[in-house]
This record gives sequence, C-alpha cells and structure tokens, in this order.
Amino acid sequence: MIRNYLKIAWRNLIRDKRTSLINISGLSLGIAAALILFVVIQYEWSFDRFHKNYQRVYRVVTETQYGNSSDYNQGVAAPLAKALSVDMPQLEAVVPLYASGGQVNVTNNANHIDKYSELALFTSAGFFHLFDATWLAGNAEVLANPNHVVLDRETASRYFGSWQAAVGRDLVFANEIPLKVAGVVENARENSNFPYRLLVSFPTLEANTHLFDYGPDDWKSVSSSTQLYILLGPQHDAHAAARQLDVLTKKYFDNQGASTRILHLQPLSNIHFDARYGTIDHRQINRSTLTTLALIGVFILLMAAINFVNLSTAQALGKGKEIGVRKVLGGSRGSLIAQSFGETFLLVLIALLVAVALAYGALPYIHHLSNMPDNPDLLQTDTLIFLLLSLLALTFLSGLYPALVTSGFKPVIALKNKINTSQIGGVSLRKGLVAVQFAIAQLLMIGTLVAVKQMAFIRDADLGFDQSTLYTIQVPSDGEQQRMPVFKQQLLQLPNVKSVSFASDVPSSDNKWSSNFYVDGDTSDDIDFPAFLKFADADYFESYGLSMAAGRPYVASDTLREAVINETMVQRLGLASAADAIGRRIRIGFASPWMTISGVVKDYTPNSLREEISPIIMGTDKSRYYVAGVKLEANAGRKTLNEIKQQFEALYPEHYYEASFLDDTINKFYEQEEKMATAYQFFAILSIIISSIGLYGIVSFMLGQKVKEIGIRKVLGASVTSIVYLFSKEFIYLVGIAFFVAMPLAYYFMQDWLNGFAYRIDLSAWLFLAVMLAALAIALTTIGVRVYRAAIANPVESLRDE
Repeated sequence: MIRNYLKIAWRNLIRDKRTSLINISGLSLGIAAALILFVVIQYEWSFDRFHKNYQRVYRVVTETQYGNSSDYNQGVAAPLAKALSVDMPQLEAVVPLYASGGQVNVTNNANHIDKYSELALFTSAGFFHLFDATWLAGNAEVLANPNHVVLDRETASRYFGSWQAAVGRDLVFANEIPLKVAGVVENARENSNFPYRLLVSFPTLEANTHLFDYGPDDWKSVSSSTQLYILLGPQHDAHAAARQLDVLTKKYFDNQGASTRILHLQPLSNIHFDARYGTIDHRQINRSTLTTLALIGVFILLMAAINFVNLSTAQALGKGKEIGVRKVLGGSRGSLIAQSFGETFLLVLIALLVAVALAYGALPYIHHLSNMPDNPDLLQTDTLIFLLLSLLALTFLSGLYPALVTSGFKPVIALKNKINTSQIGGVSLRKGLVAVQFAIAQLLMIGTLVAVKQMAFIRDADLGFDQSTLYTIQVPSDGEQQRMPVFKQQLLQLPNVKSVSFASDVPSSDNKWSSNFYVDGDTSDDIDFPAFLKFADADYFESYGLSMAAGRPYVASDTLREAVINETMVQRLGLASAADAIGRRIRIGFASPWMTISGVVKDYTPNSLREEISPIIMGTDKSRYYVAGVKLEANAGRKTLNEIKQQFEALYPEHYYEASFLDDTINKFYEQEEKMATAYQFFAILSIIISSIGLYGIVSFMLGQKVKEIGIRKVLGASVTSIVYLFSKEFIYLVGIAFFVAMPLAYYFMQDWLNGFAYRIDLSAWLFLAVMLAALAIALTTIGVRVYRAAIANPVESLRDE
C-alpha cells in the first residue's frame, strides 16, 4: 500500500513539474538555511562541553566594584591558587594557569634557529584532570618538573617534522628559558577556548618570575593572564563553594582602598558566552546571538512550510476529478489523507536531499557567518537527527492542511470540477500566511539595514586618533632597552617613514590595564574608580594624531615624571575644565612616583565602540614598551615594509618579527558583528526569495479561481494595466499589515543588539519606512509578473468551457 502511495505521489509530482519545482526550490532553500544555522549554533553551544568533567569545572574570576561601577577580570591575584588549596581542601583539583605570548626558538638539523610566536600556558598536572586530552607520548605528571613542556601534535610536527621526533628535543621560550619536550598530546578540538598548543610546567614560571608580569606574593594586582580553575567533587555544591569563596575574599582583600574585590565561580559551560570576563583565545559569542540565529532558522523553515501549503491548495484545483473518482470507487477519507501525506513526504524528502547538497556547497563559505572551521563535518549524529526531525515536522506541518482539504471534497462537485474557494478554505487563510511571510521578510530586512548601518557607523567613526598608514611592530622588552633608540633612528632614516613611537599598546586595543590611583598628594584614600593606563614615549601624540584639550604632552623621559590624562578623567574627578587639571599631581597605585599633570588629551577610543571611554592616565615608562608605531607616508608600499623588516632583523636577529597595520587590528574588534551583519543580509535575501515564491503561489491560486472573470473583463474592454492593478491592489494591505507586525518586533530585537554598543546609531522612522517600501516593491513586482501573464492570455481559451 505504501509503495502504491509513493508511486502515485511520484506521478503527481512529475505531472505538474512547475509547481513541484517551485515547492522543492522553496523547501530546499529553507531546509539548507536551517541546516547551516543548526550546524553553527550546535558548534558554538558545544564549546568545552565535550570534557567529561565540564559540569564540575569552574573558573575563579574577579569583580572589582568602584562605587556604582564594576570592573570584570578573568584573572585573579597570583597567590590565590595556593591559598585556595589550603583553605578549601575539599576541592578535587586547584589548577593555576598563566597565559603568556612569547617567542619559541627551535634549532633544526642544520643548526639553524627557527623562530615562532606562540601562546604558552604555564600550568600544573591538574590541567588534565579538568580538560580531556589524548596522550601520544608522556603523561600529565611531566608538568610537575621545571623546564618541561608538552606540545600538541600539530605544533610538535611544525617544530620538528613529526610528533615522534619531538619527544626529548629541546627548545627555548622567551629567548631565555630552555625547555625539554616531555610529552605530546592530540590537538585540542576546535570547539574549545583552551588552545593548549604549548603547555609549560608551572614550576618553570615560578623560577622565572622576572621575565613575566607575575608576582607570586602580590595580592593587590590582578592580571587577566593569571587564571585559576577548580574541579569540584562528584557530589559538588557550587553554592557552598561560592560561600566559602566569599569568606576567602574578606580574608585576603578587605581594607584595600576604595574598591571592593569579589571572587566568583564561573562555570566552564558559561565561559564561551560571558563577554564581561573574556577567554584566553578571545573567541566568544553572546547567547542572544545564538537565540537570534535559532529564530531566523525557525522563521525560514516556517516560510518554506507556508509556501507548500499555499501551492498545494492552489494545486488542488486540478485534482478535483481524480479525488472524485477515488471516492466513487470506494476510497476512504483516511486513504486520501495518507495519499496526500505520501506526496508531501516524497516532496519534502527530495527537498531535504537537495538541501544537504546545497549545504555542502555552502560549507567553504560558512566562516563568513561564524568562527567555525572552513570545512566542518556536516553529517554528524546531531545533524542527522535534526534532518530526520525536520523531515517529519515539515511533512506533518506542510501536509496536514492540504490533506484535510482535498480529502474533504464532495464526490459530485469534484467530478464536475466545480471546486471553488469555499471547498478549499477560501483565500483569507492563504493571504494571512503570505502576510506572515512578509512580516518575517521585513523583520530580517530591518535587521539587515540596522546591522549594516551600525557597522558603517563604526567604520566611519572618529576614534579620536589617526589610524591610517600606521604600521605597528611588536618589539622585545630587552632589559635595559638599549636598542630601542637605535631602532627608532634607523626607521626615521627610511624615506617613507614620518615618525616612530614606542608604547605599551596602540591607542585603541584590547588592553584594559587599570589601577587604583591618588591625586594631589593625598594617600589617605585612593579614588573610587580605576584609571586605565597607557605608557608611551613623547612622540606618541604626534605619531597617532592625538589632540590636546589643554596643556602639553609630557616631556621625553624613560621613567614616570609627568602625566597626561584624558577629558573623561577630568570629568570623573569633578574638575570644571581641562585647564584645571594642569599642574595637579597624580600617582598610579601604591608604589609609583608622583607625577605632575602636564596636559589633557582629547578623548579617543581606547578599546572598542562597545564600551564607553574610560578615564586614562598616560605616562613614560620605558620598561613597559612593547610596540612600535610607525607612521608611514600615504604612498609607502611593500618596499618600505620590507625595509622595516630588514632593519628589525638586523638589530634584533634573535627575535621573531611580527607586524600589522593598525586599522586591520581595529577591524578585528568587530569581527563577530560583521559576521552577524553578513548573516542578516544573506537570510534577508533568502526570506525575500521564499516569500516571493509564496506570493506567486497565492496569486496563482487566485488567478485559477478567476480565469473566466479575467476573460470576461477583457471581452468587455478592460486593459491589461487595469487587470494588473485590480489584482495587485489586494496585496498592498497585506504588506502593510506585515509591516505593522514586523516593526515592533524588529525594534525590540535590534534595540537590544545595539545596546551592546556604547556608541551606536539611532533607529529612525525613515529606516522602517524604507523597508516597507522595498517590501511593497518586491511584492508588486512578483504579483505584476504573474498577473500580466494571465492578463495577456487569449480570453477565448478561458471562456470556451461551459
């Protein structure tokens, strides 16, 4: 019986090839889009959930409260790890982790030194109690020994040709620390925020604290590089552990000035989604973004199902006699419903297979929408389950209404081919479904327009400094810094170099280095908000085009003498004007020297536009210069860049050369938002295509009902233009209704998205109006093409039948 149903269903599909092709096209596009979105969402949601103990792993993070504001840091004070081991012995594991970028030197077989730039994670053997790994050589205990390192397979092969050849070999980290490869593990999975390419034993860090910003006894400083992870017992109680952590906070952090420090337990499953604290590898996504993508996927599938309902009921006009004959010959309503579902199932199955092929074709481009690897494994268990559920759900949702309608035809009316609107449920429902489609399409169109405008606003925003033709080079902090002045003078001799400046970081970066501070010689209490720090030489202001609001830049010095603050700092200190700050004294932290404020720089964007401008203190400290900013002439080309590299390698032969343009670095701040904007554009176009297909279906249905009416109107002298207008005007109000449904939803979702930016566009009325007009134009074009074809048909053909 099922075989006969499928055979008849196949014949019906190939008999009406045009409608079947339209149905399959709409469904396959919808399923392919939903499948891609499911793969992206499943990938992002799965971050670090594959570790067997992930539900018991927590990161200890720091919140520092200043009056009405808070500063969030993924790091902790360095001594906390040992204190936690003593004060909370019930913890199954306490694992310190220190992240530091640095140079790796590997001597190859020709005695040539290969140099690499890597992120090293200093940690203990307990790391592998928290995070699963497959050992190819060695074991976790090697991390208990100083000067031992564990590499992943890819890194070991890159350094030594193969991972087998790496075991027992030597390398040098940070140009000073000799390390022996004591173990090799399989590569970390892509869906992990812990890139353990280079794991160095923690005793190595403790023996070389002078090379890093690490104070094993410093309870006052908190660095994002110094992290701490714990493993609770099998019968863990996170709330009880959090209460004990509160006791530790009071024990070690009370009476430390105007700020209040609080320790929190952050679940491993939450690290990938909480932007307040960040991650080691800087890969994160908001849960609201995943929710938005999931809703888009549901909307696209819903639109595809609506298309099927509209086209199937329109197609039922030609099945009246077939159904009438079946009923006269004894066919039951149940068998007709089964037959209708059989056709639906076959069509959805074909569409699903086409969708999988489309998704495979789109995989190389999926990185434009997410941070996934270029070629993910599409047909995993989860995606196969998703496809099966989609097949069943779409078959039921798309096939239910057409099956009930067609199986309910009365035999006498069906045999006379007198099926009309009343027999198949009227056009109101189908018009309503089309309105839903256009509401979804306009929702995505508004989202696209807002996202594109916001990203254009970011690209064109005045950051308060000149980022054009700025070439930045990572420079080594080599003890007494004797080579920096030489390097600077050599670069200034190049014809296309305008200026050079050394600094801790560029004006706009992901650096959030902050400290407490004191003003006007008063050390009785620090200020109740933090100062964000930038250390730079006196040429920094000219090189980056920073403007002064009052006073002057500080004079050249190798140590802290004078300071420059920004306008936001002036406001936060309650001063009446920038000029009032000149001459005041300011001190960073507890031990730095007092500095005289020589000038106030106009506000510039120190981080991304997601965040408000912070109060900043700038000063000279040669020991904290890590980057050279080289201002180039506009016509500088590859030759100049090569000359800069040659000068660096001649002066720093033992160091790895790493450089980039400043605007490329800034663009990386908004990589996730750019991908979201691209996703909106892609799915908005797709929704327009699918909704146009749906509109084509409802118009075809209406024209099928009014063939004779069109013929009579033409015989009586109606023009083609009047007929097109007559049928088109009925859909104008559908677009209007869809707009008033989509507008408040779009406003809510996009306002929530824009709230993630401290500096953003306004949602103006014309933006929404432009989308409605565009939707109206698309609808009228779709309708006009179909109605025009019917209007120019020979009326004799439509009037010949009785």
